[in-house]
Amino acid sequence: MAKGIDVSTHQGNINWEEAKKSIDFAIIRCGFGNNLTSQDDNKYERNTQECERLNIPYGVYLYSYATTIEQANSEVEHTLRLIKNKKIEYPIFLDVESEVQKKLPLETLNDIVYHYCQKMEEAGYYVGIYANLDWFVNRLNSPKLDKFDHWLAQWSNEPTYTKPFGMWQYTSKLTLSGINGYVDGDIAYKDYPKLIREKGLNHLEEENPPTRKFKVGDQVIFTGTLYKDSYGNGPGQNRTNLNAIISRVNDNANATKPYNINNGLGWVSENDLKVSSGNELSVGDTVTIIAPGRASKDGSGKIAWGIGYKRTILAIDSQAPYPYRVGNETGTTGFYQATALKKL
Repeated sequence: MAKGIDVSTHQGNINWEEAKKSIDFAIIRCGFGNNLTSQDDNKYERNTQECERLNIPYGVYLYSYATTIEQANSEVEHTLRLIKNKKIEYPIFLDVESEVQKKLPLETLNDIVYHYCQKMEEAGYYVGIYANLDWFVNRLNSPKLDKFDHWLAQWSNEPTYTKPFGMWQYTSKLTLSGINGYVDGDIAYKDYPKLIREKGLNHLEEENPPTRKFKVGDQVIFTGTLYKDSYGNGPGQNRTNLNAIISRVNDNANATKPYNINNGLGWVSENDLKVSSGNELSVGDTVTIIAPGRASKDGSGKIAWGIGYKRTILAIDSQAPYPYRVGNETGTTGFYQATALKKL
């Protein structure tokens, strides 16, 4: 038995590092209704990326509004578009509870739900149905739906549903560190990650860690933009010809900025790195200044010229925009980037 939560845009920006301390899994809303980007859940990408970064097993759900088979097909396409290349270790659930579906004839409703689930199975995914007790007992009661796992919503001390179900949403008012306000609490009675892998579903067998060109400890030259995380969030400052060391590598296939440089300076793209020649500038090196620098290492102050002069590297701050402090026995000439200096 595993404890989890289900989340959507309503929970805002979750601190998943905190939430991870209290949960075994998460079910994340990918969107709602037809296959329109405007109906994607706007926290879905962030939530799935954070779960993958922190190795939190997760599944997804789509909130359904389908009243026809045609709309059910669009919801299948919507789901498949959003789950492509995701590491989904829990089921794909169809959330069935909307008022528009409540008005449908029971046979029509059951046909729509069956069609969605069948199409998702044909696409190679472990699929299930989410609904509350009333819907499962009085609406989604066709025997042909029994083959799909049921995720029961019944906010009580004990579930009373008599048919088999794999998950139970037992509350809508769970409080959890890392999440502002209430969140739904869930219990999974099956070991879904193991079950899904044994069945060869959710395309997990296709997981192949990407081949990374660099490894931790490699010396590199970086020119490009620094990012807050390895998924391209929080673009920050730019650097040019920065001497750097690879301090961390993210092997997740979805990591677009997989390399952390200089112990937390930032996450960067492989395309912005090149192998260091091993003959890079060091403190004590004699150089000729071939381009202007600045009066301070952060790039502020007056332009420092000195072009044509021979000077010495006095200090290096690898995290500064102008990392090389250059001067002689009489003092500092200025701060320069590597491209402004020629080693003698």
